[in-house]
Amino acid sequence: MTALLLALRLAHIVSGALWVGFVILTTFYVIPSIQEAGPEGGKVMAALQRRGIMTVTPILAIATLISGIGLYWWLSGGFKPEFMSSGTGITFGAGGLAAIIAYVVGMAVMRPSMLRAMALMQQAGALEGAEREARVAEVARLRARGAAAARAVAVLLIVAVSAMAVARYV
Repeated sequence: MTALLLALRLAHIVSGALWVGFVILTTFYVIPSIQEAGPEGGKVMAALQRRGIMTVTPILAIATLISGIGLYWWLSGGFKPEFMSSGTGITFGAGGLAAIIAYVVGMAVMRPSMLRAMALMQQAGALEGAEREARVAEVARLRARGAAAARAVAVLLIVAVSAMAVARYV
């Protein structure tokens, strides 16, 4: 094995494990806890943001995707159709596609919804009456949208990890 191949595998496995772990933790534990906490949940989200979760997670995702594409290129001998149409090639490809879709949904829907909800919640603190209620309702809608997107991302990443786990045996 070459040093580049080892580096790609290390980057792919470590960044992928962390990406999937962050998404699962956030989706099934952090987001529901924040929603359950009501207005106080915004403080937790703000604290997570200050610690960089909204920056680190996309970086891990990109590292996973780039290293995965590099590994697929190497394993397929430069994207040779013979490999890509084999059971292993199709399974690795399907897992990779699931991860790419997860990244797109996360960046296009989940992340913007959560960031916008946090910004609106901070603004709502200075408002009163109907204007505050409208802002809080918008925050709830954005949080629900972000939570639904997070569930979709989690499912897609579970599919991706499952495909990677069995691809060599298909």
